[in-house]
Amino acid sequence: MSVYTKITEDELSKHLLGYSIGKAISLTGISDGIENTNYLLKTNQNEFIFTIFENIKKEDVGQYLDFMNHLSGKGLVCPNVLKSNNGELSVIINGKPSAIIEKLSGKSIIDTNPNICILIGDLLAEFHNFGSDFKRNIKNSRDISWCVQSYDKLAEVITDDQLKLIEKAINIQKEFLTQNLPMGTIHADLFRDNVLFDKNKISGMIDFYYSCHGFLIYDLAVVVNDWCTALDGTLVNEKYIKLISAYTNKRSIQNLEKKYWRHALVSAALRFYLSRLLDLHFPKIGEMTHIKDPLIFENILKDRINTSHQI
Repeated sequence: MSVYTKITEDELSKHLLGYSIGKAISLTGISDGIENTNYLLKTNQNEFIFTIFENIKKEDVGQYLDFMNHLSGKGLVCPNVLKSNNGELSVIINGKPSAIIEKLSGKSIIDTNPNICILIGDLLAEFHNFGSDFKRNIKNSRDISWCVQSYDKLAEVITDDQLKLIEKAINIQKEFLTQNLPMGTIHADLFRDNVLFDKNKISGMIDFYYSCHGFLIYDLAVVVNDWCTALDGTLVNEKYIKLISAYTNKRSIQNLEKKYWRHALVSAALRFYLSRLLDLHFPKIGEMTHIKDPLIFENILKDRINTSHQI
């Protein structure tokens, strides 16, 4: 959610002629995140999120936007993607696909607590249940091939200890991927900055652009690694227990999923450790950028490899 593509007033005015949302009053860049360009768009009718996809092709953008509307249509707290006057969810601007999305109330949080973890566990299970009948099979853009390619790219710029840690994690993930575990369309990036809260209740689940067909238990691991982790990378037991309990109240976890829970935690930690290392050593050029510290996930990855967490 950095700003890489700048839009002039004239370009915006012409673009909005393709929608029925009124005339632009202001367009303000949003600096959080690192992948897409995001603006807060105010018109004389309402406020919206205007997203420009920097690294996703138009034909691929459509599947994420379809998924969002699938969930929104079922009543999940997910923003609705507006259609253009031609019925399109995505419209090209400056040679890149873009979308105008409903702006939900609330804001993301920094600190978590056990009660919040209950809400997140409940939300994730509901999301998995609602997404179970989504027909499109979205490819994982951060699969094992991406992990190996990222390792190769980083080999010359990180330490030997970091390389050994990544090698160990990749081998664990390869074993994980051979298992026959429950699958569905997962979020794969449900961090604290992708959930909105309003008056201590969840008001929105956002940023579905890493959604893909994958193991449900992996999605749970992504969430646990962010929402239940202390500053030193270890799990906070009370938060962890509350989140898992809330999740299992709505979706039962199979015995085989429990057996490979450590693999899921390691795989989820590896994905974000690699992406943060890449952003640090090979930063994108943007007007406003926000690069996250890879050391946080280095500590998480070490803990998940060396500690047996039960589910």
